[in-house]
Order: sequence, then structure tokens, then C-alpha cells
Amino acid sequence: MIKFSDFWEAGLELAQSRALRIALICVIPYACVLVGLDVAAHYGDATGAALPTQFFMSQDGSFAEFLEYSLTSACAVLLLLVWLRTRGAVYLTSAILFAWLTLDNWGEVHEQLGFVFAADMPIFAWLPVHPNHLAETAVFGMVGVVWLAGMLMALRPDNIRAAVHGLLIAMCIGGAAVFGVVVDMVTSWGEHAPAVLNLLAFIEDEGEFAMIIAMFAVSVAIFDVETRRIKALPGRGDGLRTASA
Repeated sequence: MIKFSDFWEAGLELAQSRALRIALICVIPYACVLVGLDVAAHYGDATGAALPTQFFMSQDGSFAEFLEYSLTSACAVLLLLVWLRTRGAVYLTSAILFAWLTLDNWGEVHEQLGFVFAADMPIFAWLPVHPNHLAETAVFGMVGVVWLAGMLMALRPDNIRAAVHGLLIAMCIGGAAVFGVVVDMVTSWGEHAPAVLNLLAFIEDEGEFAMIIAMFAVSVAIFDVETRRIKALPGRGDGLRTASA
């Protein structure tokens, strides 16, 4: 059972990571530029002034998407390295999820599966949402259930710190799901005026983007903290099982 003191101690250790501050200093200025371009693109779309599609954060091949690919793939690599050094299963399940998110973002996996599953779904005339949007939500739900099951199996009472790290990652992913799934459903729910549609799309894209940056920051801090902890151990490499003893 995770106590608030355990959560506070592990979270404070991550927040004090020097690597975390360096990563944010490098990423946030570029992210702010991308947000500004997205604001300009949505304003232009609402007012009839077309701007390059690469300015839109949600467009395939946009400037923001390439940063998202980099951040999620970096999260997968960092957490995989932590797992190789510590054998904490929480890090492996999270690394696999981030790898899937990168592939999904790049290849539009859940959109493609949504159209495939929508062909066999009943049409609910009273719902102002297309069947493929419901199928996309169902795909995300299935992936989320599998990931949560893996996380619960990976959490062990003998390593509270890894459990807190897993919980922090889960909070970031949950936040991304709120914007990427819930807000997306609201955006797709019925007809909207161009200004409202652009506002909802902006909230969805920027919220998901912020959560991806938070995931990256947490992953960098975890990698930094666990690497330094392992180096400080006698024998350098006994892993979390020795560190938690």
C-alpha cells in the first residue's frame, strides 16, 4: 500500500533531478513555438486564412508530430534501459506502452482499427457519433485494460519506489487519455461551428501534447535517479531488489 509519504518522497526525488531540468529547458522553448504555430493555424482556419498544414499539431507530418515521435520513443528507450538495469517490471510494461504509442501516432493504428471494427458495429441512430469513433475509443480501452493489468501485476509491495514511479507514469497517461479520447469524443459529438470546433481541437491537441512532455520529463527523471542510485550501490548493479532492501 502506497502511503502519501512514500509518494511525496519519491516524487520529490524525481523533481530534484538535474537531468529533468535540463530536459525541460531543451524541450519547452521548442514546444512553446509549436503551440504558437498551432494557435495561428486554428485562428487562420476559423477566419478563412489558410496556413501550412504543418502548423497544425494534429496533422500527420506536422512539426509537432515529429517532436511527439521523438519524446515517446525516448520514453520507451529510457524505461527499457531502466528495466534492463533494475528488472522492475513496471518499467518494462511502460516501455512497451510508449513504443506502442509511438507506432500508433506514426501509423494511425487506432484509426485504422476503428474503421475495421466499425464495419461490424451496430449503428446507433440516436448517437451523433460515427461508428468508427466509437470503435477507436474501444481500441484505446482495450489497450488501456491490457496495460493496467500488466502494471498491477508488475507492482510489488517490496519496492514502493517503483510503484510510485509507475503511478506517476499512469497519471500522465491518464491525463493524455482524457484529452486524446474524452475530448476527442466531445469534438466528434454532433455538429460544431468552426470557431467551437477549432477551440475543442486546440484543447485536445495541446492537452495531449502537454501530457506527452510530462511523460518524457518523468521518464528522464526516473532514468537519472535510478542510474545514480545503482551506481552508488556496492557492486554497482544489484538493481532495485538490492536498493529496496
